[in-house]
Amino acid sequence: MSPGQEDACSDKHGLLVVNADDFGGNRLASDRILHCFAAGGITSTSAMVYMSDSRRAAELVRASGLPVGLHLNLTQEFEDEATPAAVRSRQARARRHLSGQRLTRVAINPPLIPLIKRCIADQLACFRELYGGEPTHIDGHNHVHLSPTVLLALPRGVAVRTADSNPEAQPGLGTVIRRARHRFIAHRQLSTERFFAIDPVAASPTAMSIEALLANADSQSVEVMTHPDRDRDYALLMSAQWLQALKRRTVGSFRDLPARPARDDARLTPE
Repeated sequence: MSPGQEDACSDKHGLLVVNADDFGGNRLASDRILHCFAAGGITSTSAMVYMSDSRRAAELVRASGLPVGLHLNLTQEFEDEATPAAVRSRQARARRHLSGQRLTRVAINPPLIPLIKRCIADQLACFRELYGGEPTHIDGHNHVHLSPTVLLALPRGVAVRTADSNPEAQPGLGTVIRRARHRFIAHRQLSTERFFAIDPVAASPTAMSIEALLANADSQSVEVMTHPDRDRDYALLMSAQWLQALKRRTVGSFRDLPARPARDDARLTPE
């Protein structure tokens, strides 16, 4: 926790969460994420389970202190040969619905919700086995968690990545959908007030573009999504400009968001 972190939950103070996706998805991602955290370039990660590097990554992270969430995977085939057959079968059925046409991502499919709940429970169980506790938050591989069907299957009250806060978005159906998702998540889940991908800045980083992105977190809670296995993301996260900019912010993880009132179903168990 950095200086001033105790004020992160105040309405007058910001919180910056720099989250690296795909931990455990492959060796390059896992190793670079740990490098970035050790250097101070990220503050959080989200881990994939039942993937090629899931077990090794979980073993490596234990001594690092890196906060770890669950990177829910309903779109990419499990790679771990030890994945139980029933778990693999359920996820394959979900993939057939969620990896296809865009309409399947934006439409609600009530009959699919029980299957998605089982898939979430499968991956939470594996996460607990690997990491010895609950994830700090849940986000989705390929943003699958933003599908209304998946959102309705998530455990109520758990911290979840919110929808994109693209300031340059033009009025239209896409903007309406993003805003609706953000409102739904804010009502049902715990999340940051805004969310940005680092991609536009990493493509052509300057002191001005870095400051413009991170300044959003000076007075509100913001998550910045990164993928350190991408060379340009990794180069930015390890750069002196980025590291210095983070030192001027209150940084943390989803654990540092204001807690909701205690509930009897606080454990991350799908309803």
